[in-house]
Amino acid sequence: MGGIGISARSRLAALVLAGLSLAPFMATAQTPQPALSVNEIRACLCEEQKIATLRGVTADKDADYKDRTSQSTGLTAQINQMTATMNPTDTLAQDQLSELIDLRARVQSHIRDTALPALQQATNALNIEVQKYNASCANRTIYDTDDVEAHKNLMCPKP
Repeated sequence: MGGIGISARSRLAALVLAGLSLAPFMATAQTPQPALSVNEIRACLCEEQKIATLRGVTADKDADYKDRTSQSTGLTAQINQMTATMNPTDTLAQDQLSELIDLRARVQSHIRDTALPALQQATNALNIEVQKYNASCANRTIYDTDDVEAHKNLMCPKP
């Protein structure tokens, strides 16, 4: 009798059984979500616009934070240079140093009280919107005809 030997049959049976035992897990993991409807596509398009706006706001807040941090670093360098080279009896230099220290304190206060919280708030708002978009829109099928229909007369609320 030709064909598959006993050990080969055993291996084949084991592979088939393994495949059958994994089938429910694979089906669950690969179950596709339904395609987006025209209204869902419109909502996703509006969500994309909102995310783009929030990215711009976040970039502006990040630029302000970086500018203020750079300003603080520059003032610190000036203060360090001035203290290293100034004559302790020079009252004009002491006044200038005091003004630089006060300015740096105001800049650092602005960073702590305004720039950093604004950046954190903008980043959080952006992250929330991206999570909402990913949960509702990402990895979903979009049919071309529905996409074309969704773009017709698209009106998104102002963010």
